[in-house]
Amino acid sequence: MKEELEKDIKQFQEALEDYYDLTPEDIDTAYSLSMVFMQLANRWSEIQLNASKYCVGLEVSRTAFRDYAYEKYRIASKAHEFCRVVWRQGKEEYKNSFINE
Repeated sequence: MKEELEKDIKQFQEALEDYYDLTPEDIDTAYSLSMVFMQLANRWSEIQLNASKYCVGLEVSRTAFRDYAYEKYRIASKAHEFCRVVWRQGKEEYKNSFINE
């Protein structure tokens, strides 16, 4: 279970690195990142639900681990929402650029 958690943390960190590099003009990346963060939010929600199973092997309190997983869930959820907004605004600007020509 510890190896699976390490894989989840690595995946989360990689998605955050891509998120930090996101620009408002890159709507394709924003769309794909929104999907990645939606999946990550779901995964960290499951991890939070099963906090008691994870904390046994990690020797941390259930409350501390649940709070940690909840923060990962919240970050993924907020990043998903932001990426959706970037994608939607970019899509609208692209559509409007053809109308004004």
